[in-house]
Order: sequence, then structure tokens, then C-alpha cells
Amino acid sequence: MPAKTPVPENTSKRLRQPTQGQARFALTVLLIINILNYADRYVLSAVLPKIRVDLGLNFLQEGLLGSSFLIVYALATLPLGVWGDRSVRKNIVGLCVGIWSVATVLAGLARNFTQLFIVRSVLGIGEAGYAPASLSLLGDYFPKAHRGRVLSYWSMGTLIGAAIGFTMGGLIAENLGWRWAFYIVGLPGLLCAFLAWRMAEPTRGAFDNSEEGLANGEPEQHLHGGIGKDFGITLQKLLKIPTYWVLVGALVFSFFTIGGTSFWLTSYIVDTFSTPFSPMSLTKAGLIAGAVLVIGGLVGTVVGGWLADTFQKRLPEGRLLVAAGGLLIGAPLVLVALLFHTLWPFIVVFILAAVTLNFCTGPLNAVIQDVVAPEMRSTAIGLSLLLAHLLGDAAAPFVIGALAGKTSLQLALLLTAPTGLFIAGLICLLGLRTVSRDMRRMQETIQHVAS
Repeated sequence: MPAKTPVPENTSKRLRQPTQGQARFALTVLLIINILNYADRYVLSAVLPKIRVDLGLNFLQEGLLGSSFLIVYALATLPLGVWGDRSVRKNIVGLCVGIWSVATVLAGLARNFTQLFIVRSVLGIGEAGYAPASLSLLGDYFPKAHRGRVLSYWSMGTLIGAAIGFTMGGLIAENLGWRWAFYIVGLPGLLCAFLAWRMAEPTRGAFDNSEEGLANGEPEQHLHGGIGKDFGITLQKLLKIPTYWVLVGALVFSFFTIGGTSFWLTSYIVDTFSTPFSPMSLTKAGLIAGAVLVIGGLVGTVVGGWLADTFQKRLPEGRLLVAAGGLLIGAPLVLVALLFHTLWPFIVVFILAAVTLNFCTGPLNAVIQDVVAPEMRSTAIGLSLLLAHLLGDAAAPFVIGALAGKTSLQLALLLTAPTGLFIAGLICLLGLRTVSRDMRRMQETIQHVAS
């Protein structure tokens, strides 16, 4: 009989299955951190017109500021995701929040393009470690049946944070100056770093074997094996999960569209809907961008999470089907919205597009949890975010900025946004053929290891 993997010394101090109170506290903290994550990220977009004048930037340089953060974010996500499979995840979350909060504050001190470029790049290092560790934690705080809904709630933070970044950024920039926008949104993250450290660290895979093993308090024999330590082995196993690579492809194209459009949204509203007799203020543009993201995003995320879990009870492909539908409906709506030159029709159609596009946010992350074994999830999420950010929204601000410099911002968005969403939806449809089989294989793997 093969020897069992030694149980780490601190295993007994970890929770087998967290209590409801501990899980809710962790979800609350992680949600607040995710809100700050996107507020820090999108405050730059909100104050970009002010920085353009103050530092004398052009479209290409502005796009580089968005891409610099996302490229570093993408490159750092994978190694930090692997680290998340080897270490205490709540501590990684706390450390990363502290790093990106300091970087955000330092952005307010930048005096030229180079300094701002550097601190925005450092911001990417801090934010990169947060997502893989947080998603892995949430997968172990809540039962499988609730993951789609829980991850959708967590994903709401991206929309609330983006809205705060847009609205507060524009308001603060017009009243106190763009530098104060970075100071005010950056400092709260230091408190959240402490709260993250106070969370409980659950056992990996605590809810993935409900009949035996961890649920009954058996030692976590398979949870700290060599998978996170040997990326090559992990990659070989991921290559055997076709649904995972379908999800990566869908994330790449959806990230390109959503990330690029969000980055340029305030500038687009100012440029498109200003007239000589009624110029669009930065505060109003930020409020419009924030309202569109909050209304469309919150409704879409909550409804999408509920639809995904409801469909999943009836079909193993349910979550992926909801994500595909949202992307394919959202693509033509974005196209129509960008063709409007009147403000209110643009707002109404863009909100409808945001609702449908956010159907995919929680479900896609939940499907990754469904098809990847618990001990590989942080690395798998890290790899997916590496590729999705590097090939998707990391490139988007620069590509759209380069196109806008040669044509116009409206034409650049028209050429990229609907196309990317349509391709992402088609890719999701491909995954409907494999997701059921891959979910079954993951469960069989867990039961085999537990036995």
C-alpha cells in the first residue's frame, strides 16, 4: 500500500468546513477588496482627460498607461496563482491589497508620463495575486451548488468598484484635482489588508467531497501535493481538460472588449456627446459611466448568477449556456449603442448591453471551479487570467488608442467591441460539447484520491 502524503504540521489548525459566519465574513471582506481593486484600477480612466492636459499626453500614451498595468498584472498572475496553491491564501490577499493601495497613492505624486507609467505597472503586481487566491478561497468557503451565485456576488465588486472609480474620480478631479482622486481611493485598501489577515483559512476542497474525506474531518492528504510546486505537471493535467481552454478563449475575447471599452468609456462620452454650446463635464461623464456600469452590471450579475445556478440544476451545461447567451445578445447591443450620437438612447441601449454581458461574469469562473480539481484551482485561475489579460484587456487600451489616433475613438470601439464579444460567445458554444464530461472526470478524480 503506497505511503500517504505527510500531513502538514499546521493542518489541524485549519478549518475542515468553515461556519456560515466565517464564510459570510470572508465573502464580505473579499467583496470590499474587489470593489477597491476596480476603483483603484478605473480611477485612471475617470481622470484621464485631466491628466492629458496636465501632463500633455496623446491617445497612444494614454493607452500605454492602461496596458502597462494590465501587462504586469497578466505576467504576475500565474506565479502568484501557483504561490496561492502552496501557501496561506488569506495572507497573499492581504499582502497584495497593501501593495496595490500604496501604488495607487503614489500615482497621485507622479510628475510625468514615465513616473505614472511605473507606478501603474507596480499596481499590476499587487492586484495580480488577489484574484486567484480569492477565487480559490471562495470555492472552499461555500458548497458547490452555491458557487455560481456566490461568485456572481463577488463579481459585483468589479462593477461597484468601477463605478466608484469613474464617479468619484471625475468628481474629485474637478473639485480637488486629479491627484487627490488617487489618494482617496488608495488609502482604504490598507485597512482591508488587515481584515484579510483576520479571515479564516479553509481546507482546500472542503466542499468538493460531501460523502467522505474532508467533510468528515479526515486529514487533507492530497491538498498540498506537488501540483502547485511543479507547474509542468499542472499544465499537463490542464491540457486534458478541453473545457478549461474553451473558457480561456472566451475570457480572452470578452476581456479585450470589456476592458478596452471600460478604459476609454469616460473619454468616449466626453468626446462624443460634447457640443460647442453644451460641453460634457468630467463629473457628468463619470456619473454616466458609473451609472451604466452599476445598473447594467448589478442587474446582469445577479440575474446571470441566478440563471446559471437554475439552469445548472437541469443541465450540466447550464452555466456555460447562460454565459454564451449573454455574450451573443450583448454583441449587437453594443454595436447599436456606439452608433448613437444622442446621449439618452446611448445610455439606455448600453445599459441593456451591460446587463446581458454580465451574465457571463460569475458563471465562467464557476465553470472553472467545476472542471478543475481543488488543488489546481489557484494555478488554473492564475493561468487563465495570465492569458486573458495578456491577450485580452492588456492589449486593448493600446490597440484601441492606436486606432483612435489614426481614425477616431468611436470608430476604434466600433471595430473592436462587438467583434470581440461575438467571438467570445461562439467559443462558449464550443464548450457545451465537453463541459459535462470534464465535470464528471473532476469528481471521479476527487473520489479516487479520497479513497
